[in-house]
Amino acid sequence: MAGRVTRAAREAHAREQHVMLELNRLFSTIMVAAVVIMVPWTAFLAATLPTRFRAHNWDVAWVGFDAVLMLVLIGTAWAAWYRRQILAMASVVAGTMLLCDAWFDINTSWGTSGLAVSILTALIGNIPLSIFFFWLARRIMLRTAAVVARAMHRGDVPQRAIDVTFPFAVTWSDALARPGHDLVPEGPADASGPDDVRGR
Repeated sequence: MAGRVTRAAREAHAREQHVMLELNRLFSTIMVAAVVIMVPWTAFLAATLPTRFRAHNWDVAWVGFDAVLMLVLIGTAWAAWYRRQILAMASVVAGTMLLCDAWFDINTSWGTSGLAVSILTALIGNIPLSIFFFWLARRIMLRTAAVVARAMHRGDVPQRAIDVTFPFAVTWSDALARPGHDLVPEGPADASGPDDVRGR
């Protein structure tokens, strides 16, 4: 990571941080509103949905889900082999899909002869693998945050994944258009040393 620390960059950092904060608040507000809307809808479904339902395309639904899960696992393996940061996101997706697979497999086989197999595969396969993938994503986040904190001369290294913040402070559109230009250190620059800040 390399960036040239200048007064103009710091001023831009302060201005754009406010814009980013407003965007984050807007996004959070939309998500909370979506949850509020889903609460009565979920209650309605709980009261009206039947316990039994004759489903169409049952084979397509399960085969399609398993096919996507296999693609996600292959992508996760590729990211791990080549040490790509996308491994964190792929791990979260893989862990979530494994839990969904166990949830629907157990519930749809309830009361049938396949229930025991569904529970067993969930206990020895889906759940342990999903826990590992979530742990892996957390570890990547924390180690990346530690490297960024050292490169930016910041002493506060997050110890929990929930405490990891964005190491940039520009609008989302600028970040997508010019990725990497917004990595501005927040700590004080060393006037006696070089202007370049590098980290690995």
